[in-house]
Amino acid sequence: MFERGVIGLRRWGLLGAAVLLAACGQGNGSGAANGAGAQPGEIVFHRGNGSEPDTLDPHLAQGNWESHIIGDLILGLTTDGPNGEAIPGAAERWDVSADGLTWTFHLREHVWSDGEPVTAHDFVYAYRRILNPATASDYAWYLYQVENAAAVNAGDLPGTELGVEAADDRTFVVHLENPAPYLAEYMTHQTTFPVPTHVVEAVGAAWTRPGNYVSNGPYVLTEWVPNDHITAVRNPRFYDADNVAIDRVIYYP
Repeated sequence: MFERGVIGLRRWGLLGAAVLLAACGQGNGSGAANGAGAQPGEIVFHRGNGSEPDTLDPHLAQGNWESHIIGDLILGLTTDGPNGEAIPGAAERWDVSADGLTWTFHLREHVWSDGEPVTAHDFVYAYRRILNPATASDYAWYLYQVENAAAVNAGDLPGTELGVEAADDRTFVVHLENPAPYLAEYMTHQTTFPVPTHVVEAVGAAWTRPGNYVSNGPYVLTEWVPNDHITAVRNPRFYDADNVAIDRVIYYP
């Protein structure tokens, strides 16, 4: 399983003082070399990220150099707590049926970075999208525990037969092939993340570009200079924005 992003998904407001002192600097607004556009007084985290990402689409990413960034931008149903345990993310709570085959996730009231509500329909859209054979996701198999997922991914069944549903705007229901008591931990992986339906439908693959990238996590993508750096800044519309300690993250390949 990919390592989660240390800012967004290792509890955005609870990074240790040692990490802050070692990896963050005060931006001075003097350009990329000193903070990629950071403003005076901002806390900036300069992060060596291993390699240049091929994509920031959670359904197409293949390496941890991509998941580090995606995990700071998009919040899944669950997320990693400070000790690595699964804690509520986009879902504030969930219920499991007695037979272990149906998980009902109750979404917290929150919005995408453009102000549009995050709904259970975004999750339904995302799960159908990653399993659509046309998407050609290398990690589609990760969702094969969902009812009919393998058949949908093979093109033998339409996406509407996938075992997910939006009972209402804030209730996302997942039906499984077999019981999976570890599903809460499983849902921290980026392949289970939502995507902004309204943006993906409007601009297609271009949704991952700066200016188009709409996220529901603690950070928003603002800049991508290939083979140089990627910048994400604190998302003011994030539901827990007041507890995000770092203002700007700059990732270097």
